[in-house]
Amino acid sequence: MHLIIEKLGSTIDSRDYGLELAKFRKQSVAHNHQTEQFDNYDGAIRTGTTFGPRDLQASFKLNGDSHILLQLLIDELHQLFATKEEISIIDSRQPGKRWRAVVNSTYDVDYINPQTGKFDIAFLSPRPYCESVGTTLDEFTFDSDLWQVGMNLPSDRDLVYKHKANRFQIYNAGVFLDPCKLPLRILYKGASNNLTIKNKTTGDVFAYSGTSGSDDTIILDRIQHFKNNTNIFTYTNHKLISLATGWNDFEINGTSESFEIIFDFRFYYL
Repeated sequence: MHLIIEKLGSTIDSRDYGLELAKFRKQSVAHNHQTEQFDNYDGAIRTGTTFGPRDLQASFKLNGDSHILLQLLIDELHQLFATKEEISIIDSRQPGKRWRAVVNSTYDVDYINPQTGKFDIAFLSPRPYCESVGTTLDEFTFDSDLWQVGMNLPSDRDLVYKHKANRFQIYNAGVFLDPCKLPLRILYKGASNNLTIKNKTTGDVFAYSGTSGSDDTIILDRIQHFKNNTNIFTYTNHKLISLATGWNDFEINGTSESFEIIFDFRFYYL
């Protein structure tokens, strides 16, 4: 058992720092309930609930061949865990999921003997979700080391995220994906006139009142809409496409000649 840490473009195996992972745990989801109270009303009215950030905790044993080497390893640890940027953390027991987190505690190495120490460190994931290491544009095979059991991936159907037909299905293995909150890119490549993209499962409809040519790409990138590199938000109905958990039924209208539509996103899990 070990952690893989992705930091500033580098992938680091915790074992390379002499670290033996004793424990890695994630705190349960915190429920933040919004309520309003009124005069002459018993209790309160709940107006909504959101999930808070997640606490992650790791316990390590640090092994050096000598007391001097142990001191050098401790200095390397200070460098490893000193960062103002988010890092990604992957538990080797679940290699297909990663947490985006920041270091959220100080730590001090307690000596077991002159060559060995131990310490605890806490991380904070600003999102309540972990995310799939792979994206929908990666190959869905376990040989790719991007996927694992327990990711809600169907075994009876192939997962396809590039389509050239007006009706198709898109599978979302994770939580409900709202592009206001989580990354989602949809690319339509080809000619169109008054293009509409409808998710019949959620009822979401995106509409573009303009045209596109065979070499153009219309891009829905979270809440932004582009044709190639030009913002076209003014010429759309200002609506977004979300994805429900499971299969989503899509229908496209306004297409012309051959086209391709691509869905690029990760799966998010509690």
